[in-house]
Amino acid sequence: MASRGHRPEHGGPPELFYNKNEARKYMRNSRMIDVQTKMAGRALELLDLPEDKPCFLLDVGCGTGLSGDYLSDEGHYWVGIDISPDMLDAALDREAQGDLLLGDMGQGIPFKPGSFDGCIRFVEPELFCSCTLRTPSSWS
Repeated sequence: MASRGHRPEHGGPPELFYNKNEARKYMRNSRMIDVQTKMAGRALELLDLPEDKPCFLLDVGCGTGLSGDYLSDEGHYWVGIDISPDMLDAALDREAQGDLLLGDMGQGIPFKPGSFDGCIRFVEPELFCSCTLRTPSSWS
């Protein structure tokens, strides 16, 4: 496992680290649950969605669906996508209310533009350094 203070992705691909054991640890970590809830709340504030109607949201890198729980509690509908089957299995075990998809955001998102009212994604900025930029002309 990665040393304290370092993201697991720095030592290899994420699917090596987000396995059944890590999903269980993630779900038992009260600090992580608290952080995810607070970040989801802040994301909704920043999206500035209409307060009088539920919205349809995309949670990219949804993991175990903790952020989605907050979205559901706030009356929204959501779809989550994650690269880890084990994290998605944990979300299913928890009976997450959103629809869940297995996918790699680096390979594109399987939705047409405008399908969602908003999108949330929580990640440390340095992880974007290894991403390849894809422009609309290269999305096909």
